Amino acid sequence: MKRKVELVPYSPVWKKFFEKESVALSKILRSNLVSNFHIGSTAIESIVSKPTLDVLCVVHTLDGIELFKDEFERAGFSWKGEHGLKDRLYLVRYAPDGINHMCHVHIMKKEDPRVLDHLDFVEYLNREEKVAKQYEEVKVALQRQFSESPEAYQNGKSEFISIILSNLR
Repeated sequence: MKRKVELVPYSPVWKKFFEKESVALSKILRSNLVSNFHIGSTAIESIVSKPTLDVLCVVHTLDGIELFKDEFERAGFSWKGEHGLKDRLYLVRYAPDGINHMCHVHIMKKEDPRVLDHLDFVEYLNREEKVAKQYEEVKVALQRQFSESPEAYQNGKSEFISIILSNLR
């Protein structure tokens, strides 16, 4: 079985799931943690999204976090390292089927400009429903085209996200 791109309406359960994941992550990251943020489409109430929570953990330093790899894994997260993005650590919580993703964790240093990009994008789309609906249209079209390829779906959203972020700067 392969992972597919599924889009579902917003669910208030995601806020509770974020709070639960934040507690688990805070216990592992301890004093290195600056703050956890709910990012990605599940944090935008007016649009459909993949039913995968995205958590951004902002930390003082990435140094030494890999020493907690076993702790993350005991808490149910699969360690993926940088996973193609320099200076970002990435973890996945898999669904019981072992294929689908329930949660993505992105760990970045507080100075990383991508932190503000994630936060600004979510804040802007929650404030500007018309733009959020445009993003939803992009997501739905990509899901139709790439339902069998989560990576192609993800890559397809990049242009829209880049345009929005460039307009915010």
